Amino acid sequence: MKKALKIIAVLLVVTVGGAYGWFTYAEIQNRAAAGAPALTAIKSDAEVTASNDGWLIMQPTNGSPTTGVIVYPGAYCKIEGYAQIMRGVAAAGYLVVGINMPFGLSLMGVNSANSVKKAYPEINNWVLIGHSLGGAMAGTYIAQNPDAMDGLIFWDSYPAVSIKDVDIPTTHIHRATLEGEPPQIFSEQRQMYPENTAWSPVPGGIHMYFGTFDGGNYLELWEPKISNEAQLEIVTAATLEGIARAE
Repeated sequence: MKKALKIIAVLLVVTVGGAYGWFTYAEIQNRAAAGAPALTAIKSDAEVTASNDGWLIMQPTNGSPTTGVIVYPGAYCKIEGYAQIMRGVAAAGYLVVGINMPFGLSLMGVNSANSVKKAYPEINNWVLIGHSLGGAMAGTYIAQNPDAMDGLIFWDSYPAVSIKDVDIPTTHIHRATLEGEPPQIFSEQRQMYPENTAWSPVPGGIHMYFGTFDGGNYLELWEPKISNEAQLEIVTAATLEGIARAE
């Protein structure tokens, strides 16, 4: 019996170690690191106070925000890559908290929003944002906790499970053709979103321009028709509109 238990213990260690090694390798190979413009945005000044110690946190230097925004990143995307949008939202008067997920995968941290909310009990309203896989997991979180958030924003994503009956203001900001049409996959999944979802196109935009990234292996549907900077400006404005709907 003791020998059998030892064998089982060894197999468990090997299995867990192998899985850890595989996830770590996959994260390194597919990592979309923050680009230089995004890293430059992570600074404190008279307008925004920034910190990056576990969570990437940005908030207005003056005033006390009553609405908080939580950001779930796309697969293998470093949260710092979204710093330019996060800074723009913080400058508008909001607390913004970005989560770097275990192994770069939001499916490993679906309930991360709970820890953020606990850390900021003074915040009255919360909005959850997710990009790509982060959006899918944000949808999963809302499906499991329909009363936990006051608003939900998808950045070029769709929920992993149906949340059509969730009654909170929802916004979908998505890449689009120059005519404003979303990718087919989003149209096909329209029934997964709440009926009140506001669709906000980024004509000519692409998936990875929802941040500023170096690396990553995402295969885009089309070449960008606008600059990364221009898309970030559009997404920031649309995000602020989405947040306002939740207040």
